[in-house]
Amino acid sequence: MTDGRSAFAEVFSHYRELLRKEPWLETAVCWTVVVPHDRRPFSAADFGARVSGGTPHEVHEAAPLEALPYYDGVHPMSVAPAGPAVVLFENNGFLGSLPEVLRRLSRDGRVCGVYWNVEGDNRLSYAADGRVLVSLDAMFWDEWTGDDVAVLEPELRAMTDLLAGDEDDWQAAAMTVVELVTGVRLTAEWLSGAHPYLTFRWPLATEPPSPEELAEYRNDPEARR
Repeated sequence: MTDGRSAFAEVFSHYRELLRKEPWLETAVCWTVVVPHDRRPFSAADFGARVSGGTPHEVHEAAPLEALPYYDGVHPMSVAPAGPAVVLFENNGFLGSLPEVLRRLSRDGRVCGVYWNVEGDNRLSYAADGRVLVSLDAMFWDEWTGDDVAVLEPELRAMTDLLAGDEDDWQAAAMTVVELVTGVRLTAEWLSGAHPYLTFRWPLATEPPSPEELAEYRNDPEARR
């Protein structure tokens, strides 16, 4: 994680420009970054097992995003190392935003990601050590409370400051948070490259919340309404 106003502004500017150059990103994406606590060799098969929870899935050789199979019942996901981290990317997907997937991916590390679709559904998520700690609607950032922001200070605070100037840039601001938390930058070059990919069949294996997550849910007055 990092701080510094100049760092926030530079990263935010990068994602505003990326969304301008690649307008298809604004429609529906799921970008998830996994940072293991201990550096280990990358294995697409390992990440396939974590995402799926043991349900049927396949590992494929590297291919560009436009070559991935998009047909009924198949959910493709690019997966590639980025230094000590691993990038999971879905064009018009959502698997990386699911709480059960975030729990499995973060069991020996931490995970931060963003998701949105054409209908405006979205999620900015952070998980660590098998627990989902942040799950926010990035579009309605002005409705967050202090408790929402506390887990990822100063990144989420910087996001709200950036959006005070132009709330329409919420997607760029959410992507800024992912980079600041994980140290991984999404670029046009990465998006145009070829990466190994996974395919999954729906539904994936479910996984119950941790006792800590359940306790937080029970203590949340909004959840009891």
